[in-house]
Amino acid sequence: MQQFLCYWLAVCALVAPMCSAGEANTPKPSDVRVVIDISGSMKKTDPTNLRKPAVDLIVRLLPDQSKAGIWTFGQSVNMLVPHRVVDAQWRTEGTNKAKAINSVAMFTNIGAALEAAAADYAAPSNDYNRHLILLTDGVVDINKEAMVNLNERKRILTELLPALKASDYRIHTIALSADADQELMKKLSIATDGVFEVADTADELMATFLRIFDQAVPAERVPLDENGFLVDSSIQEFTALIFRRAEVPASVIIAPDGKEYSATDPANNVTWYRTDKYDLITVQQPAAGQWKVKTEMAPGSRVTVVSNLQLLVEPLKSNIKPNQTLDLVYSFVANKETVTNKDFLNLLTGEAFITSAKSKESRTISLTAPADEKGIFAGQLDGFSDLGAHDIKILIDGKTFKREFVHRVNVSESAFRVEKRIDEAEGKKTYVYTASADLELVDVNATKVTAVIKNSQGNNLERELHAIEQSRWEFSFSPVEVARYNISMQVTGAQLDGSPLQETIVLDDFAYPDEASLLAGQAASSEVSAESSAAASEAAAEVMEAPASDKSSNTLIYVAIGLANLLVLVLGFVAYRVIAGKGHKDELAEMEKTLNTSAADLSKSAKEKAATATAPAAAQAGMPASESSAMPGMEDNSGMDLSMPDDLMADNLFPLDNMEEDSNKDKS
Repeated sequence: MQQFLCYWLAVCALVAPMCSAGEANTPKPSDVRVVIDISGSMKKTDPTNLRKPAVDLIVRLLPDQSKAGIWTFGQSVNMLVPHRVVDAQWRTEGTNKAKAINSVAMFTNIGAALEAAAADYAAPSNDYNRHLILLTDGVVDINKEAMVNLNERKRILTELLPALKASDYRIHTIALSADADQELMKKLSIATDGVFEVADTADELMATFLRIFDQAVPAERVPLDENGFLVDSSIQEFTALIFRRAEVPASVIIAPDGKEYSATDPANNVTWYRTDKYDLITVQQPAAGQWKVKTEMAPGSRVTVVSNLQLLVEPLKSNIKPNQTLDLVYSFVANKETVTNKDFLNLLTGEAFITSAKSKESRTISLTAPADEKGIFAGQLDGFSDLGAHDIKILIDGKTFKREFVHRVNVSESAFRVEKRIDEAEGKKTYVYTASADLELVDVNATKVTAVIKNSQGNNLERELHAIEQSRWEFSFSPVEVARYNISMQVTGAQLDGSPLQETIVLDDFAYPDEASLLAGQAASSEVSAESSAAASEAAAEVMEAPASDKSSNTLIYVAIGLANLLVLVLGFVAYRVIAGKGHKDELAEMEKTLNTSAADLSKSAKEKAATATAPAAAQAGMPASESSAMPGMEDNSGMDLSMPDDLMADNLFPLDNMEEDSNKDKS
């Protein structure tokens, strides 16, 4: 099989039609516009002007056939490097012009800078993926009048951002100081599924730029570790970016034949660029085999390749909500065709490594699903519960070759702020939940919010809420049944920039009345269930002892099994009565009475009892009595044990003016 793989790779590298493959949907090249703040405040936040080497490195890493341009801004906006297709001449101009970056401008005209860099936003781009990279340490500052600046900030969010989003721009932002308008920058990035980064110090600039560069310009990579990296016969060129430890003066790489390189060597197609922090080494037509790095490397080092055999990963989202999953879809492409040869694909093994940027804790997910008939591998990445950035590394091992893909995903906070309180009166608890929208993001008029209550007894309820004062949604709930409760809100709608909004907001998870009571009830239920199962088995065994030759035995067996099942049901009902308590019958009767009462009658009854019932209950729920209504329960004998006395049933569960009354939405 190994010999077959080597032969197959060699053939694919030279004669594509002989490979078992299908046409590949290769990604478009990137169009990157870099926008750099040169206002006077940068003298403090970037005193040694580390923006220069950071931009210089990005310029050198941009691949041929991509597009790029660089702008600087303060009060006005200047084109530093013209926006056009990247080639050797563009890189030379870019590295020279990067030296002109300074900190002399007045004001911080972020809106004008974005507009200048994206002047062609009205025209769609079918050939490139557009990206804007914005670096600033300030806030929107175009005038000495605060109101003028606030209006400009609002214009950026409500007018410019939707226009850029509609033109498929990804806006990546870097905040260089705690004084930057991080909320604005975060909104720009999340709305366009870009990357938002904070560089707490200028020293972090280069690493921050590189992380964003990886998102904007994904490149084919091979794994690099302390043993070096593997070059296979399909690789036409590699570029090694080696960051050195402070005490290391220069890097050395060793070819598979043992020859060492530490500088440019035209005879062996080696090009070398060295700074005081890193070495950038490009080798064309490298020898196949294990290459070694004779250097103590610092984080951020990587090896990118140009190859006839590419790992193609469908774009992953850069921003998700807590516990949201990522769909991972990837394939291999040989000479622009998707590989479908089963003998080749079956040799591949893969792993995903997910590391929290905050805690540095890492976990591994095995990628075991086989490819389909079209050569496509599919899986899911999950477990993103912690807020903040998570680094994803996909490693595919083909035995004689390896490929790597890296991505950073940010788990962002909800667009809603959640509040909870518990009101207690006369031994009863009422849980009150409020979700307030971020009005700079959420289009409240186009957003639907549904309250979802689930419990461990299988009694569930959903109700649509009405927005209160066009900014928040609120409901209250008083549990009765001994169970574990899960409370959430389902949000569907739109953001102000027109993008869809879909989110599950987890509000609460608790045992009622407490964990001990819940465990005791579960233990009692298990004990009675075991007894009923034993009784049923004994009854069935007695019947099975009848002579097999008796023609009437089948009838007796059926009767006995029926009696045994009936016994199980009876004992189960007894267990239910034991757990629920003696007052359960009255509670169910009250629940049934409420279910059979119309919303209008409930409202009328509530008004008639205002002096004795509604007012106290409304006070307990923390809302006016006129905003209360009954909570519809489950139909028939579903056992939705959420009943309560009249004052609580009518007033404390769901306010009438922010809850839909469609009983067809009950679910169990």
